[in-house]
Amino acid sequence: MSAPTTVGRIHRLDPRTASRIAAGEVLDRPVAALKELVENALDAGATTIEITVDGGLDRAFEVADDGVGLSADELPVALERHATSKIKALEDLDALATLGFRGEAIPSIAEVSRFSILSRPREGGSGHRIDVEGGVIGAVTPAARAPGTTVSVRDLFFNTPARKRFLKSSASELRQADRMLHAYAVGHPEVAFRFVVDGRPRLTLAAAPDRRERLVALHGASFVERLLPIREERPGFVFEAWLGVPEMARVTREAQTILVNRRWVQSITLSQALRQGYGNLLAPGRHPTAILAFDLDPASIDVNVHPTKREIRFAREDAMFGYVVQAVTKPLALLAPRYVPAGRPEPGPPSLAELTHEDRRQPNLFADPARPGAGEGPLLPGGLAVVTGGGTLAGGTGATGEGGALRLVPGAGDDAAQLAASAADAPASTRLPDLWQLHETYILAPIAGGLLIVDQHAAHERILYEEARARIEGRTTASQGLLFALSVDLTRDQFDLVLEIMPALTRLGFEMSALSPPSILVRAVPAGIGAREPAALLCDILDGLGEHHGRSMVKDEPWDRVAKSFACHAAVRAGERLSREEMNHLVDRLFATGLPHGDPHGRPTYVRVDLHELNQRFGRSD
Repeated sequence: MSAPTTVGRIHRLDPRTASRIAAGEVLDRPVAALKELVENALDAGATTIEITVDGGLDRAFEVADDGVGLSADELPVALERHATSKIKALEDLDALATLGFRGEAIPSIAEVSRFSILSRPREGGSGHRIDVEGGVIGAVTPAARAPGTTVSVRDLFFNTPARKRFLKSSASELRQADRMLHAYAVGHPEVAFRFVVDGRPRLTLAAAPDRRERLVALHGASFVERLLPIREERPGFVFEAWLGVPEMARVTREAQTILVNRRWVQSITLSQALRQGYGNLLAPGRHPTAILAFDLDPASIDVNVHPTKREIRFAREDAMFGYVVQAVTKPLALLAPRYVPAGRPEPGPPSLAELTHEDRRQPNLFADPARPGAGEGPLLPGGLAVVTGGGTLAGGTGATGEGGALRLVPGAGDDAAQLAASAADAPASTRLPDLWQLHETYILAPIAGGLLIVDQHAAHERILYEEARARIEGRTTASQGLLFALSVDLTRDQFDLVLEIMPALTRLGFEMSALSPPSILVRAVPAGIGAREPAALLCDILDGLGEHHGRSMVKDEPWDRVAKSFACHAAVRAGERLSREEMNHLVDRLFATGLPHGDPHGRPTYVRVDLHELNQRFGRSD
């Protein structure tokens, strides 16, 4: 006799429906398991959700709620695949009002962990418990509990060692858990959340009357006051948004929260529309801080796109894109610089020059206090030695400046040294090779047999990377103290990351200490960062690390990633105008590095165009 298709509120899906649903829920990381259980608690109508972690998400965590609960008969059925209380048939996906719907999350987690459910129905009855170890289901036993459900997960992936070896660090998983819980806390302000890690509260939120109050509880009133609110409502459609002012932009999209029918999602369409709405208010490569929340007809979206349910598809992608661009542009159009009459300069925050002890009356973006005088250095491509006012890159051929032009001369060894000595005695205007800046991005230098084209950002990134590695490894250190200590407000995940990589940041030249989370106090910054604003630079470095900073700061690779992120975000950018002196100094320093031909990411720092190739293109004989 076949089993009944319905037990209590749980329905066994028919094969037709089960086969049409995107199956194979992939729990690729512990935070994915936590997300599924939090979504289940929200679907159960919980008004309070408490998450407790002991020793990391992969070791042990619990999700407790005061939702509708499960009866003794429902507990074993909840562990069957494609058994769900959310839908009965395929057509129900067109009117989906829940976060879950596949009936795969609980059995998938139970398959790779030591798992238990303790539950008591809200409408009456006693509590019961069921235990599962690696997919082997035990008996249902009586257990005491208030109405609601507690799901315990221990030793996640204990029976899949290959997957466990590729897990990210515990700290990384907890930061992702923070981000997920923040998103669902904004989506469900009426629900109280509590997140406790190793006995210490990490997030405590009382129920809030609306999303704005929840944002204040999460980020503070000063943060919310810098957001531009939007609310538009029409039949079957509600759009709420809070847009960060341009100076709150970041180098990644991690400061963006997108909610569709209170589901936390990723949408390239919406992210691109949001960025386009900001237009030229943001520099290239930066992304706005924003919270977008849509409540719309479930039939107009497809949530069954990916096993993780993070991706969605709109029935009319082009219409959604255009709507978001227009909705975002309206409030941003009101942002404009304030008019200040001539002779009355507008007061503003102190500049870096005012904040530092260092005398910056003649700032040099590429200042290097340890820069040597004339001497030998690595060989330029083609066997050139470029002789400049600050040093020589000696090789098989020498070059010196005359009236701003490069004069190519044969020579090697002592000849190059003589050229350097004679160049050092020349007036500054004639010592510098004649370099040009193309589109404020590339540096052009004539060399023997052709033209050298240097990418200014990639070149400076290589320079700063090697200097950062030297500092981190303890070979050198250089800081510039701030005249006034600077308080920097971070997100919670940024704050936790700062604490984790503090040794590397200290060796780079940052001097800082933690205030009340998530704020820090910065007293000094790395020397030679030019006009970079310290708070923005620090946030950019943290964003650049993101998920890729590594498991432990005692290994070489994570320290290397810190150096790479610092170099990337402290380097001069494409579009920045450089003086002739700055260009020469940049080229000098590039070819004094150990690997001048590429930046830390493997991109070339320069290309050489041969004169022979140019002659051929113009139909000239060599």
